[in-house]
Amino acid sequence: MVDAQRIHVPPLREHVYERLQDMLIERVLAPGDHLVEERLAAQLGVSRGPVREALQRLHRDGWVTLRPRHGAFVNQPTTQQVHEFFEARDVVERTAAQLAAERCTPEDAAALLRVCDEADEDLRRGVPAQQMAAHTARFHRIVLETARNHLLLEFGQQLSHRSRWFFAPLVGAIAPQAWREHREVAELIAAGRGDAAAQAMHLHVTMSRDAYLETRRAEGLDLALASGPESPDGTAPPGGGP
Repeated sequence: MVDAQRIHVPPLREHVYERLQDMLIERVLAPGDHLVEERLAAQLGVSRGPVREALQRLHRDGWVTLRPRHGAFVNQPTTQQVHEFFEARDVVERTAAQLAAERCTPEDAAALLRVCDEADEDLRRGVPAQQMAAHTARFHRIVLETARNHLLLEFGQQLSHRSRWFFAPLVGAIAPQAWREHREVAELIAAGRGDAAAQAMHLHVTMSRDAYLETRRAEGLDLALASGPESPDGTAPPGGGP
């Protein structure tokens, strides 16, 4: 029994990876930040080995760039990568919304509408943006779970992490409109209207994309990142954003 339990205990590097990913999503580690292994290890209370392994995986997954002789730096996604992300998100979530409407139970419908009610109440109370982001993640996960397709759920969860990373600075500004769109999707799923739910989800993803890109343009990021970020020696690093 003890040996079986040990088999299922995630290795330390997995915990470190997830904690660093959370810090990236929450902007504790912001785009452009230099990630120093020794400093991160001390902050997380671990040795440098698991941190080094986690940074290598974050590099492979597109969250950071490892630059020879300079170390690791947090990525800012390029415009092309943003478009690719939203294309993938649209396919996954539009399909999930349609399947969810076809497979929705009364309990599923109640869960979707309940998270909308809770989010609306927190909007009125002016809760922190991080809490609103948690509501958003819950809503999209329930849609994916209601679709009852394990592969869609897996893909959707991968996209969810990146979505939270992208939208962390925008949550407060876009939340009111986003939750009106969420409620429309929820009501259509609850009514079993698959085609309409898919279209409403498509419009929601499109509106989210446009809001994100408008913020990038206002900050001048499109021009700055058209060729990707540069490393200190003036060359473009490998990797890139998500």
